[in-house]
Amino acid sequence: MRFSTKVAAAVLASIPQALGVKLFVGTTSGPIITIDFNGASVSQISTDSNSSPAPTWQTLVGSSLLISTNEGPWNGQGSVVSYSIGSTGQLTKISSQTGMNGLLHASVSPAGNFVAAAAYNGHGVAVYPLSSSGVLSSVSQQFTYNTPVGTVPSRQDSSHPHQVIFDPTGKFLFANDLGADLIRIYSVGSGLTEYTTVTTPAGSGPRHGIFVETDVGTIYYLIGEIGNIVTAYKVSYPSGGISLTAFQQVSSYGSATVPARNPQPTAAEIQISPDKKFAYVSNRGDVSFSGNPGQDSISAWKINSDGSLQFLQLLKAGGSTPRHFSIDPSGQYVAVALQNTNQVAFFRRDATTGLWPDTPVTTWSAPANGPVCVQWLSGLGGTTTTTTSTTTTFRTTTTSRITTTTSSVRPTTTPSTTTPVRTTTTAPSQPAQSQWGQCGGNGWTGPTTCVAGTTCTVLNPYYSQCL
Repeated sequence: MRFSTKVAAAVLASIPQALGVKLFVGTTSGPIITIDFNGASVSQISTDSNSSPAPTWQTLVGSSLLISTNEGPWNGQGSVVSYSIGSTGQLTKISSQTGMNGLLHASVSPAGNFVAAAAYNGHGVAVYPLSSSGVLSSVSQQFTYNTPVGTVPSRQDSSHPHQVIFDPTGKFLFANDLGADLIRIYSVGSGLTEYTTVTTPAGSGPRHGIFVETDVGTIYYLIGEIGNIVTAYKVSYPSGGISLTAFQQVSSYGSATVPARNPQPTAAEIQISPDKKFAYVSNRGDVSFSGNPGQDSISAWKINSDGSLQFLQLLKAGGSTPRHFSIDPSGQYVAVALQNTNQVAFFRRDATTGLWPDTPVTTWSAPANGPVCVQWLSGLGGTTTTTTSTTTTFRTTTTSRITTTTSSVRPTTTPSTTTPVRTTTTAPSQPAQSQWGQCGGNGWTGPTTCVAGTTCTVLNPYYSQCL
C-alpha cells in the first residue's frame, strides 16, 4: 500500500512527537524529580535531595544549569542550590548557600553574575554572586522589611516577597510583596539598589507576574493572590528610569463568580503562550469543577492588540491546588503541578483557540508529596502544532480600566521582627507520615499524622508539614 506525500505529512502532523523531553518537578517534601514526557506517557529518570526539605522553585539557565530554592523548615534557614544538567536530565549539585527562611523563588541576572531570591518568611530579598561555572557564593546583599503591611491581617502581617523577576531590559528587578501590597523595584548593576515601589490594589496580595512584549510596548501582568485579581501595567522607561501605569484589572475567574469557600480560593500562577496570544491564570482551592474528586481551575485569556486581557473560559486544572504550571516551548502541551492531588497533569493545547480538553493526555503520580513546580527543559518538536479542543463554549466579560502611576519614593531597608505562629494538628486514624512530608492542607487526602518526634504543623491553609 502506498501513501501520497500529502497524506503521510498530515498523518505525521497529527501524532505527538515521539522524542521525549525532560521536565524538572520541585516538591514540598524533599526531592527534585527529573521526568521524561513523550507526548503520551511519563517515565521517571532520577531524583535529587540536595535541596531538601522543600525545593519549591527551579529556575533554568539555558540547558545546562538549574538553580533551585529551598524554603527550609518552618522558622529555619532556607537555601539556594546550583546544579549542572546531564545529558539524560540528571542533576549534579555544584554548590549551595544558606539564607533567609522561606526562600521560595529565584531569578538569575541577565549578565549571569548573581542570583536574586525572594524570602517569603524571611520578609526580604537576597543576592548570591554566581560564577561562570555555576558556583554560588554566600549572600552579598540582603534587604528585609517589616513595613508597611496590607489590609488583610490574616495574610499580610508583614512583608512577604513571593517572586523576583527581571524586566526585559535587564536593568530592573521586580519583587512582588504579597504582605505589603507593593511591587518593590530595584535597579540592577553588579548587585541591586532600591529604586522605587509601586502600590498595588489594597488587599490584592501581589504574588507572581510576567512581562510580555506587545505591539504597544511592554506589558506587566501581575497576579494578586489574596484578591484573586490580575492587574495589567504598561511599562515605560522615562529618562532611563522605569514607570508602571495600570490600565486593566480583572478577576482571575473572568466573568465567572469566585466560589465562596473557607479557606477562600487563591490565585497562584500566570503563564503566557509562546506565541504571546494567550494568558493563563491558575486558581487554587476553588473546586470550580465538581466530581470525585473535584477540580480546581485555570482561566484562559486572549491577549488583545492593546495588551488588554479578554476572558475566554475556565479550564480544568486536572486536580487540586495548581500552584504552578508551564507550557512547553513549542506550545503544544501544558504541564500542571497539582500540589494536593500529588500529580502532574499533561494537557494537549490547541494553539488556535488557546484552550485544552477536559481530559489530560496523561497524569503522573509523584513518588514524593506535593509537586509544586514543573519546568520544561525543552519542547516537543520545533513548531507549534494545532489540535482540536473538545471545549467550544466561550464567555467574554467587560473589564474595568484604571490608571495609576509609580511613586518616586525610594524605600528604606528595615529588619523584620515578625515571627509566624506555629500551630499543629493530628489525625490518629491515618498512617504516619515521614519527617518533612506533607500531612494536611485544603484538599489533602494523604496521611495526617507524623512519625515519632515530629508533629503535623500547619504552615498555611493549603499545606501542613511534619516538623
